[in-house]
Amino acid sequence: MIRARFLYVVRVSPQRPDGGERPVGWRLVGANNRELGRSAEAFDRLTACQAAVDELREKVAGARALMSMPDAAHSWTWRVQIEGRTLAVAGRTYLRHRECQFNLGQFLAAVPVAQLPEGMPNRPRLRGMQLPGPARPGAGSTRAEPEDEGHAVAQAHVHAPAQPRERVRARAGAGA
Repeated sequence: MIRARFLYVVRVSPQRPDGGERPVGWRLVGANNRELGRSAEAFDRLTACQAAVDELREKVAGARALMSMPDAAHSWTWRVQIEGRTLAVAGRTYLRHRECQFNLGQFLAAVPVAQLPEGMPNRPRLRGMQLPGPARPGAGSTRAEPEDEGHAVAQAHVHAPAQPRERVRARAGAGA
């Protein structure tokens, strides 16, 4: 049976100038793969991120949950604080207070029983889309590049946009 699980993810940011690793965060997803919550901060190393997840799991019973409406769009969000530090935040905003409250409850219930990953997932990297052009041998196949052994490279075909249709307006009345 599949249940909620934590995922470690590399935060989207430019490569650090010192050549170090990119920041790592965690997400908690439900059995249906919907995000229940995420880390409030990014960590320099995977081990620090794993320690934050362990701390959250150990201390979630004494956590302080806060709901707020921080923006002018009148949408609700939540955050979880432990010992004055915000450890988890909602992955999205909610239009209704009761939806925010329900999803916060789902997050808090899933934290202690969620599966822990072994490490960072090894997912294939997408290199980009191939533009249509003259036929090339093997253009429709997906294969790994020599420098990408172990990573599948997906190719997508982009179709040229359709020519715009002329709009014809019928006029009613005299002289039409």
